[in-house]
Amino acid sequence: MPPAESPIRARYTRHDPRGAFPRRAGGAGIEANRLAMYWRPIIDLGSCPFPAIRMRLIRGLDDGLWFSRLGVPGLRRQVLRHAGLDDYDCPDPTALAEEKQSPRWRSLVAGIRRFDELGDDRRAALVLHLAQLSFSDYAVALAGAVEPTGEPERDAYAYHVARVRSRLPGRMAATVPLFERLAATAATPRLVVQGCFQVIGNTVVSGGDLALARRHEQRARAAMRPAGGWHDHLVLSRLHRAFAMLRGAEGDHEGRRAELREARAHNDRLMAEPLDELVALEDRAHLADIAITGGLTDPAVTPARMRELAHELATLDPYCVQSRLVVGDAYAALHDYGEAARWYAAAGELGTGDGAVGWYRAGQCHALAGRPREAAEAMGRCLDLDTTAVEPREYLLKEELT
Repeated sequence: MPPAESPIRARYTRHDPRGAFPRRAGGAGIEANRLAMYWRPIIDLGSCPFPAIRMRLIRGLDDGLWFSRLGVPGLRRQVLRHAGLDDYDCPDPTALAEEKQSPRWRSLVAGIRRFDELGDDRRAALVLHLAQLSFSDYAVALAGAVEPTGEPERDAYAYHVARVRSRLPGRMAATVPLFERLAATAATPRLVVQGCFQVIGNTVVSGGDLALARRHEQRARAAMRPAGGWHDHLVLSRLHRAFAMLRGAEGDHEGRRAELREARAHNDRLMAEPLDELVALEDRAHLADIAITGGLTDPAVTPARMRELAHELATLDPYCVQSRLVVGDAYAALHDYGEAARWYAAAGELGTGDGAVGWYRAGQCHALAGRPREAAEAMGRCLDLDTTAVEPREYLLKEELT
């Protein structure tokens, strides 16, 4: 997000918050579709030439999921609307037309139909796979209520279902108590730590009680053990990342930077021993993302350092819409509105709601740089992706009157 003192508004308002994104008519078929070149894994579990790291991590159900970040609920439908691929739109994976199902998609459907026969570890994998494809509501409904019992596999399953549930609109705060229970009662130290960093992260993101987050920081530090292998380094990297978010929410910039250094040291081990190179890269990109967003209000982060972080994130994950927005934010904070507009527009080219936000920010950058024609074009592109956007429409009406 641009810093508080920035003249750039981070997001527009919508005149209908529940309004659907517009549907493009007559989009090219999936093999030649421009957006499918970036998003195909989320569409039919196929491959594409320009995937974000998150798209590359959408593998087959039997290929391993590790700790990949979850998809935005409903993202697939946004992509399909903007790509004009209506024939792939379906309320759940089993409803996709059989002739459009890839072998991996058929494996997913088979798993869904056998869900009640699966063990907790396989159910967790399936729920996470559905969430990666942005079928989060469907995944939560399929799993039902899952409570921790103190048995390792069931606790891990409850943890992953709660992760997916916490991403649903309005459900983050309601999910924190389950993570608290896991942090207090989980059978393994690793799951205790994971429960703690979910409490911390969700509390900070939702603007909740920081005292609760601090208590779970203390609990996590008490439960931490020296890293004994690759997975431990991954958990500890994520944990220190959560600590960095908490320090940032407290306004402790020095503490935030120190925690990011700790997280980065664990990530260095992941990169040196690449049991799963993509997961290590995703973790590194997330660290760069947090370093930028936290650095926007940190006076100790020099312009040179901000450019270095922006270059790192752009290199690590160049086809990710969120990464492009954050890189744009870095340049906007430097008042380099030309470069910021370029990255915001690059986000806009990927479609989705985040792409609409990218065009909105690009329009503001062009306006600040004295380029009214480019500003109007960007505001119009924003409305192409989200017809409910208020401020872009107001900008265009104002320009028309003047």
